[in-house]
Amino acid sequence: MVDINYWAVLSAAALYYASGTLWYSPFMFGKQWMQLVGMTPEMIESNKKNAWKAYLTALIASLLMSYGVARLVDYMHVTSFSGGIQMGFWSWVVFVITTMAINNAFSTRPVKLLLIDGGYHLYGLLLMGVINTVWT
Repeated sequence: MVDINYWAVLSAAALYYASGTLWYSPFMFGKQWMQLVGMTPEMIESNKKNAWKAYLTALIASLLMSYGVARLVDYMHVTSFSGGIQMGFWSWVVFVITTMAINNAFSTRPVKLLLIDGGYHLYGLLLMGVINTVWT
């Protein structure tokens, strides 16, 4: 039987999702990210009416990732803060940064873009690992 705290899953997903607002803000990596992907403030402004699709996709993906981490935590009997950190880290290494690196290499995108986007997902998976481990 799977033992998952769905409040932890929802909370971890919500925190991860919301933290993108800060991560991709001008205060952190937003300006660099926009430059690396070739976006301008005008382009972002003109895409606002369709932005809901991207936000909905990100929300659904966040929920699925948090649920997946919770399943792994339960399956592997992870019970400590450090175990949650390790679960998040290894989930990121095995599933996220590797696939991002492949896509990045073939699309000839700059490594700096991989570091910005990959760093956000590392933060999110560490957060998910910890929350889904310690909140039982």
